[in-house]
Amino acid sequence: MKRLLLLLFIPILSFSQISYNDVMSTNSVDGFKKVVIENGYEFDSLDDDGWLTYGFNIVKDSTGSKSSQWSSYNTKDDRFTLSFGRRTLLGNFLGTDDDNSENPYDLIVKDIKEKCKYYKIISYEGIDYVSYGCSESTYKGKIGFVVSEGSGLIRHFPTTE
Repeated sequence: MKRLLLLLFIPILSFSQISYNDVMSTNSVDGFKKVVIENGYEFDSLDDDGWLTYGFNIVKDSTGSKSSQWSSYNTKDDRFTLSFGRRTLLGNFLGTDDDNSENPYDLIVKDIKEKCKYYKIISYEGIDYVSYGCSESTYKGKIGFVVSEGSGLIRHFPTTE
């Protein structure tokens, strides 16, 4: 019986997740698609403003699409945004708030703070992001992050010339 329960949880616990290296390598729409598709995300939409959106385990109903993890890339100006629910898989399953330090958002942010240099606070659409410059990045600009309404957001801020 214990083996059966373990086998049921292995698929839930062994999913691929976006990493710091994936974020640092995202510098084009093709690179973005490579990262999200290889990490199990599926296409959701392309809107009139050029935002290409993918979600992880999307559930569609009459009110639209739902996912705990979204990734978007703006095809007009090469910006990207990653949004992560901050509960662990077990916390999502049980509906509890548990230690979330091992979720993709917190792991990526930990690496950004260790490997990159603080730049400044960037305000975007009324939200203040802590931004960093990363010498390992292949994109042009800064990377910012914040927790807003329970989700961890990682956003690329392109260099404006």
